[in-house]
Amino acid sequence: MSDQPSNASRDTARPVETANFPCEGCGSQMVFDPDTQQLKCIHCGALSPLSSQLLEAPEYRYDPAADTHTAPDWETLGSQAVRCAGCGATTLIPADEMTAACPFCGSYYVVEQDAVTVGILPETLIPFRISRQKALALFAQWARKRFWAPKAFKKGRHAAEKLTGQYLPYWTFDAGLSTDYAGQGGKDYTVTRTRRVNGKTQTYTVTQTRWYPVSGIRRMDFDDTPVCGTRLLDTGLIEGLGAYSTKMLSRYSPAFLAGFSATRYDVSLSDAWKAASDTMQNRMQNTVESELGYDHYRNMSYDHLFTGIRFKHILLPVWISAYSYKNKLYHFLVNGETGHVTGKAPVSALKVVLTLLAVSAAVGGIALAAYLFSLR
Repeated sequence: MSDQPSNASRDTARPVETANFPCEGCGSQMVFDPDTQQLKCIHCGALSPLSSQLLEAPEYRYDPAADTHTAPDWETLGSQAVRCAGCGATTLIPADEMTAACPFCGSYYVVEQDAVTVGILPETLIPFRISRQKALALFAQWARKRFWAPKAFKKGRHAAEKLTGQYLPYWTFDAGLSTDYAGQGGKDYTVTRTRRVNGKTQTYTVTQTRWYPVSGIRRMDFDDTPVCGTRLLDTGLIEGLGAYSTKMLSRYSPAFLAGFSATRYDVSLSDAWKAASDTMQNRMQNTVESELGYDHYRNMSYDHLFTGIRFKHILLPVWISAYSYKNKLYHFLVNGETGHVTGKAPVSALKVVLTLLAVSAAVGGIALAAYLFSLR
């Protein structure tokens, strides 16, 4: 692969090629099976092994000042890019599919054949390790624990119908960060004082702060700081998925996407770096202040210098479901590697009212019992 810088925003249009995985036994289609990590026939259940190569994903240099990188453009074979008319999500699906369901808003639409616009697409991924059945069970377990949710949601039927396996785009960044800092650190101490109140002497304490000059240089190295490559999902939901094992990954193969779809990134490399660098700088500042050990800080200035910036662009597995309740859409995610569930459940107004009435009745009953007891 060439290590010469290329423009970070260069996109080229390339034709779509079809990637089919017919079963050798019955000729039906095969899809990737998370339980066996093999291709499995949807008709006869036959298995076909995959030559999955685990590797430390290649990382490429990035220069934020010039917005240039050394990553090659990479073709997505056997896929086509479709854009949902409902929410605008751009999704990669198998090239031979003519209908699709949007994993983000649940809309169904007919696919119009088009060329794939290729930018920096991933060379590696984490395959799904949680099957749809396991994801449904984990979601149902999570939903049952949402006390305020409506009964229909807790049964999970509607959400289950729309549960789809989706590979989400992620950027990860490595960098060295050297920070010069200067300011003041404050140490609290207490002073005992006295005062006269209603002719009596009272003792009390007052907290005061002594300020000291602080300065120094701190260096930290960051490894695989993640940034989700799509804005279509709430940041809180994405963070709620928990961590992925992003060090050793599988080399991309269209076979891993058989039966699943993938979302193309809409967060550019430069925007992703801005988010990652903000995270790194905040972590540096928190580390500096924690290590110095003062109670307070003021007039702090930080001069950050990044070196050795490298990145990779990968696909990570997520089960996504959308649930509509009173004209509002709720998303629920299941980490396709670990099974961790995150989401925000709708609240049943009727259940809230009934609970409040029950609590009020209980409180009233206790008050009445106490009153009657006092009359004895």
